[in-house]
Amino acid sequence: MPVLIIGFNGFVGPSIARHACAQGREVFGMGRSPQPNSVSNAIYVAGDRSNPNQVRQIVLERKIDVVVDVIPMVIANTQPLLDCLDGVIDQYVMISSSDVYSNYELLHRRASGNAIPDAVDEDSPLRSTAYPYRDDKPRSTDDPDKYMDDYDKIPIETAARQLSSAWTILRLPMVYGPGDKQRRFRWAIAPMMRDQEVLVVPRMWANWQSTYGYIENVGAAIAVTLGHKQAQNQVFNVAEETPISQLAWAQKFAKITDWRGGIEVTDDPDDPFATRISGLDLKVPFKIKGDKLRQTFGFSDVVDEPIALERTVASEASK
Repeated sequence: MPVLIIGFNGFVGPSIARHACAQGREVFGMGRSPQPNSVSNAIYVAGDRSNPNQVRQIVLERKIDVVVDVIPMVIANTQPLLDCLDGVIDQYVMISSSDVYSNYELLHRRASGNAIPDAVDEDSPLRSTAYPYRDDKPRSTDDPDKYMDDYDKIPIETAARQLSSAWTILRLPMVYGPGDKQRRFRWAIAPMMRDQEVLVVPRMWANWQSTYGYIENVGAAIAVTLGHKQAQNQVFNVAEETPISQLAWAQKFAKITDWRGGIEVTDDPDDPFATRISGLDLKVPFKIKGDKLRQTFGFSDVVDEPIALERTVASEASK
């Protein structure tokens, strides 16, 4: 069952490839660069996702059954790809995001209403507003983030559901670990690595609960759905089992780094950290329930949390 991973040279693609190869899959990784950016057992092919006919040709030549689309960001350049692949492949796997849920627009103050207090599942309400990263002023044409003006996973999910080929939609949490360009835990790890005496944390941030996923566990979870009948025409959240507060994360990293400083929770609105996160409504939790995927495929994390945290700290220390 040959698998093609589109977006192989990014953060998530290599992890999917590693675990799919470990399952005995024949895996091809596609990226625009002449050479792959990472080492794996996947067979690398150079290709441009924005040229759907080229992708289709690769699929036909390599006899691909499953296409994993890691980078479906904008419907305008995804619909042509779906049209070219429909009926040609057995399964289209869309890597989506938990930012499709209504709590996300409430968290970013883009809508009003009542947040879901518990972890959201695959049937929870989606955003009522479109383009979650669009600002009042459009980005300039030479801005590398210009595509974010039109980024939205919801219309792409809708289009994927219309395929005659089987489809699978995987909604990812905030993914952390080596290779995370957003460095999601830098706020905690960096002061500890500097042996800072006190880590000052705004109370709202300290109490905020959200769901993360370690990169290798996310890649393994995606890999178990490839070519699986029970994954056909289904939506799955990929998520850690128990969301915890940001304060609890800081305490975990303090233990991993053997940091002996203190954590001070502050209510000062002028604290620099508080100012940076002031645009968020942290009364809104961002907890994701991943039970459906775990129960359907008997999946459990492949990397235990202490090891995941150690690798994350080591990656941050190398920056």
